[in-house]
Amino acid sequence: MSQEKYIGKLIGNTGNPNDLKMVLQDSFSARRGEFVKILHQERPDEQPTYVLGRITSISRSNILYNSDLGEGLNSIELLPGTQMTGETLFASIELVGYKEPATGQIRIPRRPLDPGSKVYGVDYEFLSKFYQFDENKSIAIGNLIGYERGENIVPVYLDVNKLVTEHLAVLAMTGSGKSYTVGRIIERLVAQMNGTVVVFDTHGEYGKAFEKGDIHFNTNLDHIEDEKDRESILFIQERFRALQAAGGGIHVYTPQMEEFDYKYAGKNKHLALQFDRFEMDDFEEILPGLTEPQQRVLDVAIRYWKYKYPHPPRDIKDLRELLSGDLEELRGWDEITEAEARALSGRSAAVASMKLNRVINEARSFYTKAIGEPTDIYKLIGEMNEKYGRLIIIDLQGLSDDAKQIVTALVSSEIMRAAADKQRPIRPCFLVYEEGHNYAPAGTPTISKKIIKKIAAEGRKFGVGFAIVSQRPSKLDADVTSQCNTIITMRLKNPDDQRFITKTSDMLTKADIDELPSLSTGEALITGRSIPAPLLVKVGTKALVHGGQSPEVVKEWGVFGG
Repeated sequence: MSQEKYIGKLIGNTGNPNDLKMVLQDSFSARRGEFVKILHQERPDEQPTYVLGRITSISRSNILYNSDLGEGLNSIELLPGTQMTGETLFASIELVGYKEPATGQIRIPRRPLDPGSKVYGVDYEFLSKFYQFDENKSIAIGNLIGYERGENIVPVYLDVNKLVTEHLAVLAMTGSGKSYTVGRIIERLVAQMNGTVVVFDTHGEYGKAFEKGDIHFNTNLDHIEDEKDRESILFIQERFRALQAAGGGIHVYTPQMEEFDYKYAGKNKHLALQFDRFEMDDFEEILPGLTEPQQRVLDVAIRYWKYKYPHPPRDIKDLRELLSGDLEELRGWDEITEAEARALSGRSAAVASMKLNRVINEARSFYTKAIGEPTDIYKLIGEMNEKYGRLIIIDLQGLSDDAKQIVTALVSSEIMRAAADKQRPIRPCFLVYEEGHNYAPAGTPTISKKIIKKIAAEGRKFGVGFAIVSQRPSKLDADVTSQCNTIITMRLKNPDDQRFITKTSDMLTKADIDELPSLSTGEALITGRSIPAPLLVKVGTKALVHGGQSPEVVKEWGVFGG
């Protein structure tokens, strides 16, 4: 594309930077989604500069094929060589802004552009300078749509500091590539930026990269046209090998279940979480439906459990035995009141014990003396002086929704507690909540939502950031998504989800929302603080194997009698 390729000119009211109108020179001048530039002078004492814009829609009509003609359109035929006349071509432009020479910041013009201004196409060189990034502090997410092939590839980078500490939301319908996109991000945070990432792997998708206890790399790289991106993927793969050898790399934590041991050939680590780390207020969500007498019994039992075993870690089975016993030991404790002793009901204790037993059996992730040692969050995340990146995958596949929430809540709480410890700080870390609408749902109290909201509000000052990933944004808690200062939105057709995004984020315009249903798999609209301006991006290839793809059912069914 020539730097001065003339496309058309501005017409009408130019006062709305989100909806400028232009008339196109011809039907081949531009396509929806392409970038354009328009010369503009903001102040009398400043030099004119180009403002970047993006074509959000194009309309094309012809007077010969006016819909008012109805069935008469069928009989219209043009003689060979006849020139089409009466055709009108209009486009809508959303301004990205202009780059201030002094600061390099992108600004939206406050003075309306001149009606009649010429609109030009932009080339690789212009876009590369406009979206210049410090590659030492940024990761490449993919290439700009419309500039992702051939010699004019424009890579798009995300600022890591802002991405990690100011939180991320990835929102898209099933099958649009959201988990793959998250995978591309986290493997670069770990291998390229030497970071610590913890993924709560709801469906075991990320764990595919470490099945049978070995790292599995993507070897299908022949289709990558961008030589620089191919080289970066090979570099990331080599870095994972080096990190793994040094004690970093990929580590998988799982419940205490044989199927996980088989999946990872015994190279997984069993979760042994300390149940006494929960606050009393949390038990209503952990053990829902407890009556007031049952809560009183549980309260006394937990207090006595901590008294009888003063030095952590405490075995959760000892607590269960206290509840399932005859309660005489509890009644004889001299630190409870007479009223509490009289209120200790065997029936209430039995129900509380039964519910606790269900949690123990479903989660299979709590510390018992048989495990040996509890899960050490400092080893999981890494202390500040440990200088090798790691991807921690917490595989929750197959657990009940309640068990997933309990494990996620307890691990997240432990991370926040360790991060706030000034005497023994851990590494800054990035937590990824897949199926986020299950962990932080709108309108429903859950144990996991409480800690996620706390991380959203306070995590930044302790070096704890998070990504929330969901195919149903409208079912997410609005307080959580409103704290996400980078939003990656992929194909999204549900009107409720679109309205939710518009309501909870001021980073997306109507033109952006209108773009979402037509995005192809692997295409994303990225907005927010980690990127200079909203951009449509074709997400690049992953370095690790990812397990989120749907099975080829016809192939797997096979042929009868074959």
